[in-house]
Amino acid sequence: MRNSLLLAAIVGTFAAPAAVMAEEAAEATSPHTITYNIGLTSNYIFRGTSQSGDRPAVQGGVDYSHSSGFYVGTWASSISWLADTGADGAGGDRAYNSSSMEWDLYGGYTAEIGESGVTYDVGVLQYIYPGRRNSAPDTFNADTTEIYGGLSYKWVSAKYSWSPSKSAFGFRGRGASYIDLTLEVPFGESGYSAIAHVGRQEFGNGPNEYDYTDWKLGLSKAWDNGIVVGGYYTDTDADRSAFTYGPVFSGKENWTLFVQKTF
Repeated sequence: MRNSLLLAAIVGTFAAPAAVMAEEAAEATSPHTITYNIGLTSNYIFRGTSQSGDRPAVQGGVDYSHSSGFYVGTWASSISWLADTGADGAGGDRAYNSSSMEWDLYGGYTAEIGESGVTYDVGVLQYIYPGRRNSAPDTFNADTTEIYGGLSYKWVSAKYSWSPSKSAFGFRGRGASYIDLTLEVPFGESGYSAIAHVGRQEFGNGPNEYDYTDWKLGLSKAWDNGIVVGGYYTDTDADRSAFTYGPVFSGKENWTLFVQKTF
């Protein structure tokens, strides 16, 4: 049976109808691209602060992009910071009885400016934190909307995110913003890349004493099969009183390892 199937496969290869080959060519030049990713990290760090209580997190997402530049996607990660709070934090503005997931939805448009090599990216991102929120007075929803715009040229990128939400990540105040400056340098064709980043989180007309700066240094290795392995060092100057959840100060320095697979 195995020999018969092998012979049929060989004959079928040489006798493939033109319609089949045309279909394969059309698929190869399709304007639509869908990718999937799944990963594991020793500590989920977001803007310099731990979202998983210094514990490992499982993450994954799906992205769709069109050759015109439009894209949409969704991504999720396990978290614990909202439940770890245990009581009202930062002046009573974060209080969840249970919450173990961050779910992001986003969409936007990206394109090159002429033939300059400079690429711009604009879009909207919605952070959703499913869970049971405390009904106590003066508590704020952690769900946050951000509008963002960015520019990148070769190894350098800059991005500005602004939130129209009345509270951002549980902190009261409208108009929170984040500035991200990143340098990512590949080492030739080796698959290795070094990354350096600095960011500034501000909470708009909220509690300005909780604004902070974060920074990161890291190294990663990518393979042609879609696997990326890496690690990085992060730290912040965040206020301990605002970013301590349970016994953990989430804004402290961290060494993090991760592995991700893209399909």
